[in-house]
Amino acid sequence: MMLNLGRMAFFLLIGLTVVYVSLYFYWRSGIRMRLEEDWVMEGRPGDRDAWVEDRLAPQARRIRRWLVFLVYVLPLAALSVYVYATN
Repeated sequence: MMLNLGRMAFFLLIGLTVVYVSLYFYWRSGIRMRLEEDWVMEGRPGDRDAWVEDRLAPQARRIRRWLVFLVYVLPLAALSVYVYATN
């Protein structure tokens, strides 16, 4: 019984990790495109990539925090509540 639960948790974590990485790169690329558009619209001089990276770093940290909560904590908590309630 416990071995099956451990195996299910292992594969669940693998699946959630795939979802986490996919969402992280998707949201990061969207923010990057928006920052690049802002750079062009404002007509800023200098290196575009450096400017974008400077503004992308704090937002990437925020994305990671939210994704950990949304992708790992929330589903695992819901699964735990479900298992507790059914037993």
